[in-house]
Amino acid sequence: MLYPYAEFPGTLIVTHSQEMEDGTIFVHFEQPCDWGFKEARYVLPSKNNLYSEGFTEAEKKNNERILNNNANLITKYAKIGGVPLA
Repeated sequence: MLYPYAEFPGTLIVTHSQEMEDGTIFVHFEQPCDWGFKEARYVLPSKNNLYSEGFTEAEKKNNERILNNNANLITKYAKIGGVPLA
């Protein structure tokens, strides 16, 4: 299951999985485009890119910056089943 984390200007949506038994967390970036969706998936804690389709190099760098700046919070929320919503 993917939990919502954030939506950024330009409709970039970031979601994450729960923490897996081995401690990994999958972080998914998605952005609508003319032909469907641009998608990228990373894994925490290694921050390795599993795949990226449709994003430009500049957009990939931005996704990685967002991942690096938010890795601790994403990890925290993945351990408790997502961001608590009111």
